[in-house]
Amino acid sequence: MKKTVSVNIKGMNFLIEEDAYELLQDYMNRLSHGLRNEKDSKDIIEDIELRIAELCTSRLNDKKQVIEIEDIQIILDTLGDPSQYLDEDDSSSQEFKETYEQKTYQHNGERHLFRDLENASIAGVCAGIANYFKIDTIIIRAIFLIMFFFGGFGFPLYVILWIVVPKAKSTIEKLRMRGKPITVDSVKEEVENAAKRFETETKSFANRLRREDHLSYRFSSIGKIIAAVVGVFLIIKGLFFLVMLMIFGVIGVRVIPVQSDNGYLSLPELAKMAVETQSDYNWGYAGVMVAGFSIVFFLLLLGIKLVFRIRNRWSRLSLISLFITGFIGSMMVLVIGLKSGRELSTYEDFEKEIGTYYGEQLTIVPELSSYANNNKFKIKSDGEWGILGIKGDKISETGIRIHYRPSSDSLFHVYQITSAHSHSHKTAEAKAKNIRHSMSIDSNVVNLNNYYTYPIADKLRIQEVEIYIEVPSGKTVKINNEVIRLGADRYSEQKMDEHYEEKGHLDGDGSYSHWD
Repeated sequence: MKKTVSVNIKGMNFLIEEDAYELLQDYMNRLSHGLRNEKDSKDIIEDIELRIAELCTSRLNDKKQVIEIEDIQIILDTLGDPSQYLDEDDSSSQEFKETYEQKTYQHNGERHLFRDLENASIAGVCAGIANYFKIDTIIIRAIFLIMFFFGGFGFPLYVILWIVVPKAKSTIEKLRMRGKPITVDSVKEEVENAAKRFETETKSFANRLRREDHLSYRFSSIGKIIAAVVGVFLIIKGLFFLVMLMIFGVIGVRVIPVQSDNGYLSLPELAKMAVETQSDYNWGYAGVMVAGFSIVFFLLLLGIKLVFRIRNRWSRLSLISLFITGFIGSMMVLVIGLKSGRELSTYEDFEKEIGTYYGEQLTIVPELSSYANNNKFKIKSDGEWGILGIKGDKISETGIRIHYRPSSDSLFHVYQITSAHSHSHKTAEAKAKNIRHSMSIDSNVVNLNNYYTYPIADKLRIQEVEIYIEVPSGKTVKINNEVIRLGADRYSEQKMDEHYEEKGHLDGDGSYSHWD
């Protein structure tokens, strides 16, 4: 059994074996004696004590509550030999050098992210990130500027990091920020460097107070000009977003070119056809308005601050409030967007056999919708160009995909497949069955509409119609004076391969084109 003592190190209490305590006390006495002539010896010793407390804490666990002499030896090996600071002619120092065995401490180079206020322009975020990744601070600042001007989220990201990332206050935190080992040498060096920086900055500040430096005045003027230019840019950007938000969000100008009972559609009306419920639409619309106006007023207020150099507590609080409000609005939109995205997660189709035909050639005769020839406006739907129409409680879309594949017998086989997406297979199948598309076979003629309809209540769920025609060997299909013939060589090799097919597309204006 060994005797233990209770020791308080930098506000933390530890139980230490008596011989371990004596070794630690002797180490600190030698270190204090060696640094007695150093101007910043008090700060160095306090940082070393804090490091010892951290290392002692790391040696304890639920099963171990006492610091042993082996622990102290490891800790002292980590901190380094203090004998280098002792006088060579000091007999006690010679005795210490002989009894203290220095071991090599391998530092893993792990870095911690802190804000570097010593090299900061604003809050030290960029300088801290540069230290973490061991790159030039200018590169990080350039990245934030690019994100600010071209992405619009550079400033919010900087504010978030400003709030989340702690600043490097103590000497140990500064060493961790740069990935340096925490030893007596490194702590001493950091404290000395900090003192030199403080002395240099103090002299520079005193010089600026004693005389008006022309170069400093010039740089100050350039900084004011740059701030004013950036402020004007932010004000213009904010006004532009405000106009767009009012036109397309609040007023709801109808600019989507579709055929409907009420003319063109507005963006909110189109969004209503995409979200599943009225409640989702209301929450999504509210989120867009909250986020949109928060961003607009944030840009305007920040621009005004830079142009007119407004620096008061209320402006800062207003910017923070607008940022938080915009973030909340964005989260509302994100939640509704993710919920609506679930409605496209599952695919289901419904197949119907239209009929068969025995002969040499099958002719397809397209039948156009009543407005297909007159409408010149098209919107993109599921990667293909087609016309969207709204009449009563029905949505009309044009564009039919046609697939040709080998037949397993001597007959032409014609199939109609309707498909849709939803959050479940059952719902997707029901939406696919709700699609209405007219086609029929009369002798060797397939009468085929180029459009199809489905209820508005089913929403926009990538509804599609595809036609599959199985072609017997050596026979052809004719559409719009174009003859589709499955290649003789390829067909002979692939005629029993159901995966071999050729594709075409019947467009909204009645034209036919090959499709890959």
